[in-house]
Amino acid sequence: MCGIAGWVDYGGVSPAEMQSVGDLFVEALKHRGPDGFGVEVFGSLDGSSGTEKEVALLVHRRLSILGLGIAGAQPMLSADKRFAISFNGEIYNYIELAEKHGLSMVTGTDTEVLLQMWQRFGIDCLSELDGFFAFAVWDDLEKTLTLVRDRTGVKPLYFASRGDQSIGFASEDFALASVMQQVGLEASLHAKALMEHIAFGQSDESTLFLGMESLSAGEILCWGRDGQIMRRKWHRGDYIRLDDDAAWMSRMELKQSPEKYSDLLRAQIKFSMKRRLRSDVPLGFAVSGGIDSAALVVMARELMGKEVHLHAFSVISPGSESDESAYQKSVVESVGGIWHTVDVSELNAHDLQRYILATHRIPVAWNNLAHFALCEKVREAGVKVLFNGQGADEIFGGYPHYYKAAFWSERGRLWPARDKWPIAFKDAGKQWLKSLLGVLKGKMPEDCVDTLMRADYYGPRLNQLLRFEDRNGMACGLESRNPFADDVVLADAWLNAWGDDVWSIEGSLSSKLVDGYSKGYLRKAMQGLVPEEVLWRTDKKGFTVPAGRLTLMSLDVWEKWILSDWLDPLVRRGQRLSALARARKILPHANNLPQEYTSMPKLTPKQEALLAQIFRWTAVACFLETFQLNYKP
Repeated sequence: MCGIAGWVDYGGVSPAEMQSVGDLFVEALKHRGPDGFGVEVFGSLDGSSGTEKEVALLVHRRLSILGLGIAGAQPMLSADKRFAISFNGEIYNYIELAEKHGLSMVTGTDTEVLLQMWQRFGIDCLSELDGFFAFAVWDDLEKTLTLVRDRTGVKPLYFASRGDQSIGFASEDFALASVMQQVGLEASLHAKALMEHIAFGQSDESTLFLGMESLSAGEILCWGRDGQIMRRKWHRGDYIRLDDDAAWMSRMELKQSPEKYSDLLRAQIKFSMKRRLRSDVPLGFAVSGGIDSAALVVMARELMGKEVHLHAFSVISPGSESDESAYQKSVVESVGGIWHTVDVSELNAHDLQRYILATHRIPVAWNNLAHFALCEKVREAGVKVLFNGQGADEIFGGYPHYYKAAFWSERGRLWPARDKWPIAFKDAGKQWLKSLLGVLKGKMPEDCVDTLMRADYYGPRLNQLLRFEDRNGMACGLESRNPFADDVVLADAWLNAWGDDVWSIEGSLSSKLVDGYSKGYLRKAMQGLVPEEVLWRTDKKGFTVPAGRLTLMSLDVWEKWILSDWLDPLVRRGQRLSALARARKILPHANNLPQEYTSMPKLTPKQEALLAQIFRWTAVACFLETFQLNYKP
């Protein structure tokens, strides 16, 4: 887990000038790599003009997780000096790959193994990698740059080019924009992206900075002497079917075939976690109170043994309807963990700007700030790797909007289990009717849950969650591991299972239920490990905080941003004045209330929506004003 960046120029820039670009990247990505940095410039002076036609730069900021010694520093060069790599992520099966292909492990790092794999097999090595990554390889013989991103998009990677003359890239858009401005390229904010954030809370639908693009999940980019950018998906679409017992037994080295699909899933999670527990630094586990995070921490305890200290981290809000502390406590006690908590009542209006300064990102909601506070708590505890449960809802059909999509088409099979839905039956019906009315306006809703799940997992829904997780964690010097989101072997098998006609039950959503429960196969797989009260609960709220209350308490401090001139071209001032007045009427003396949540009446959905909108206005204005950033259509 690190920060990577680089620049390639074919227009006659000097190596000394390229070194200065590297120094800018080193400073801009400082927070992503507190354990060291490296800068390599490729290209030598020709003795006359003081320039080289082809000059390349690779930059690396290091967060040491594996192979902590100096030998693991990056950028790392191949033995023959032809290839250089700057790598961000983890290759969990690096030990197995080294043994399989007879590779050296002098540094004890996965980067060393990956570089040798690339040297031998090129792009074909990617299909053998188990992990998450974004990396850059410079071929000093062919003078080509290759950028690669993992299939789920766990690690971000942005790039910008100047015609056929140069190309630059970085782990963060803000860092790349800062360097672009220094080298004479425009890097204004994109008004469309700001509007998408304000209106819909979509922070990654459009790239935030003009002239910049994001490499897509599962994509590879090649840039060579001709200055042409070649982009394509690198995965061939191969995966192991759930009913292929022989393949699973071979891959996971099982002594016997699992009898049930839930048994197979338990074996898959155990196999995945065993690799992901590899680390040379302390590990921690986010515990939300639901089955996803609980599955990871209980499996970790089984693999690590009772003697190992296990740190668990939770966001709590005692007295609030959002509070999950009773369930979190049950999970932590079941594994004998050391419990660290963040009480969201300690968050306040000033945390918004503090968050923006630390992450260089516009938050969508209070959830982002609460997660950042959790990451700070993890850092304070001396832990550098945090496990999270992202991705399970997409794989096993846990989101409420899947029930809305299947409400009518599968009503006969879903009706008997309506008391176990993660959404109230009436609410699902209302949402379905609303989507039906949308058809009259030309909006066609997706009613195939299989399609929705794959789109959510490999698309914007999970990607946005992972982007915030990456930025929050890296701002605190943490690596985030998401076994459900970075183990694509497991995900591919389950996301494609219903298309393979593996299941005997018909129905896009109902086939994913077990005894009527959402995420039923995951629940069955964790029986005997996860506490019963957590295993079978149907009222899980997800990662939620009392956002409306927190916004009401912040209005006095935030008014300067809500009514800021920076927002005038984006949102009418009259609209903001009206919203602010209506918010103040909800609870006129909110700022003088005690911190206890019980002192505040329950907010209506309309009031919550109003306050969520005010949060997004405030966040955008604070971001623009803090960094004095201009934007264009």
